[in-house]
Amino acid sequence: MSSRKPASRSWSLAASLTTWYTSASFLLILITTGILYWGLSRGLNRSEDLFLADKVHVLRAILRDQPGDQDALREEVELESEARRYAQFYERILDETGSPVMTTSGMDALLPASLFPRPYPADAEPGRGLKLRNTGKRSFWAIAARAHVGQSGGKTWTLQIAVDRNNDQLLLANYREWLWGVLAIAMIICPLAGFRIARRGTRPMREIAATARRTGSETLNARIEPQGYPVELAALAETFNAMLDRLEDSFRRLSQFSADIAHELRTPMNNMRGEAEVALSRARSVEEYREALTSCLEESVRLSDLIENLLFLARAESPGMQLKREPVQVVRDLGAICEYYEAAAAECKVTLSTRSGEEVVYPFDRSLLQRALGNLVVNALDHTPPGGAVWLSAVADRGRVRIEVSDTGCGIPAEDLPRVFDRFYRADRARSSQFGGVGLGLAIVKGIVTLHGGWTEVESQVGKGTRIVLSFPVGSHAK
Repeated sequence: MSSRKPASRSWSLAASLTTWYTSASFLLILITTGILYWGLSRGLNRSEDLFLADKVHVLRAILRDQPGDQDALREEVELESEARRYAQFYERILDETGSPVMTTSGMDALLPASLFPRPYPADAEPGRGLKLRNTGKRSFWAIAARAHVGQSGGKTWTLQIAVDRNNDQLLLANYREWLWGVLAIAMIICPLAGFRIARRGTRPMREIAATARRTGSETLNARIEPQGYPVELAALAETFNAMLDRLEDSFRRLSQFSADIAHELRTPMNNMRGEAEVALSRARSVEEYREALTSCLEESVRLSDLIENLLFLARAESPGMQLKREPVQVVRDLGAICEYYEAAAAECKVTLSTRSGEEVVYPFDRSLLQRALGNLVVNALDHTPPGGAVWLSAVADRGRVRIEVSDTGCGIPAEDLPRVFDRFYRADRARSSQFGGVGLGLAIVKGIVTLHGGWTEVESQVGKGTRIVLSFPVGSHAK
């Protein structure tokens, strides 16, 4: 006895969707907040760069145009910085030897000259600044640039400018706190929102599953109402309803089929039992026993034919049934079938003939084709009154081979046409029973045609006749 491990249960769809929704939304929020923080930091840096570049241009202009105006330099280097309370900045001017010419008060203690980066050339535009930290871990944004002294530009001094970034750091720190708060809230809200969305999205699937659980042999009429469903799930619900329609129809047909089998088997069995009971009720003559045995033999033959037909239908519906295909000259075989049933047609006083032109060759299983055509001919003869006609034809037309069996018989009512190929279905039960039919002939025909990859069509008018068409596609033969 083989031991088989039970299949491990995977996550529910709602849990999977909740996880994906939560991960996707949290990742989106994380990326968005990260981009906003990067943008704010980059914007502050850009603002500091513009401020420092502006200060470089001002000092260059004073040194170039007013190199001896110490008051203008002092106002720019010392006084303006002291007047600022929040965005403080520091400036230092170094001569050619590196000695300080003028320095903002307190700058030497905060930012020694050695901390500054390499200066930009005097003729170059100042570029991006550099982040500096002094020994007290205080943050500054600094730049260094050279400047010509006087109109002649004979001397070149060095400018060192830095702006205190304390306020910027506080702004970024507060912004980070807000971002962490947003992310913490998102960690709570995203799973809840994702779960609600997932539950709402999977509600139609739960309803479909509930309907499937309720569905049984007694509740095949259960259906799903897809109104309000998403398009994809509405299509699933409609497909499920269509499947239930087919199951209900198949179950109804199976129930009817079982009842018909029981009825058809009971009739010959009852006849045989009745004949035997009558024969054994008292002593009889040899002739009477012979008649009883003959009657029992006829019923047993009828019963054997019925069982053989049922077995054939069962084999025909099996996907593993193999066909013995061979090229068949259809028109010639139609002529042979007419010759075989010529005596039966003469007895019924019905004209049996073929109406075909050029020969049609198709790979059929010859014995099955003859059986199908024989059933159609017998059925047509049984339902055509004396003086009528039955004819057979075959033609290759528009990528298919069509074989037709037509008659001028009593016809089939329109309401019976969709079911004439069903097992045990007889449009005229009294007339069919009179000729010994049990309603399997056309079902066998349909089974044979389906095995060959074809399909059947029927046209009929009451009182005028019936035409049955067997169509087979060219180039896509059933295997």
